[in-house]
Amino acid sequence: MEVAVLKEIIKETDKNWRFIFESPLYDKLDYVSGQLVQVHANVPGFNETVVRNYSVASWPDGSNCFELIVTYLNGGAMSEYLFNYIEPGDEIHYKGPLGIFTLPKNLMDRDIYFVSTGSGISPFRSMMNYIYENKVPFKNIKLFFGTRTESDLLYREELEKIQRELPNFEFVPTLSQEDNPDFRSGYVHEHYLKLLG
Repeated sequence: MEVAVLKEIIKETDKNWRFIFESPLYDKLDYVSGQLVQVHANVPGFNETVVRNYSVASWPDGSNCFELIVTYLNGGAMSEYLFNYIEPGDEIHYKGPLGIFTLPKNLMDRDIYFVSTGSGISPFRSMMNYIYENKVPFKNIKLFFGTRTESDLLYREELEKIQRELPNFEFVPTLSQEDNPDFRSGYVHEHYLKLLG
């Protein structure tokens, strides 16, 4: 089990907060974009340790920090803890990074579609920033991101910047509960399935 200290909370939207953790026992964290960490916490009101898996939203940058973005779920043990109890300077325990949901070795072989909703964008945000920062060559990548409204779009400015600078990357936000001429409307699956049909 590893130990991390909460450095900062960034309230990205009302219900999606970014939690920046530092692993003080390491100078550098080695992981692969797309991996997850398993967070263990003693939550007030629960007799047993609460365990949840979260994809790491940051990317390997030579530091000993990692970022999680968490969606608040009313009554959810871990989200109640993260949104209402934990404060900068507090410690958590975690396992990882873990998992094999990572980029293929050669991104030039095929077109790649990333599809996510809400905080599920975490691994793809990590992957795209890793590709961008390290100038990893790729054929074509489209990131379909479904949210309810424009205000729910996570990491929007960041992903739009990558899209402007990498012409073979396309960021495709889709709004299911708001009509906005600047974005696609409906559910995200309607849009990427057209390309696969």
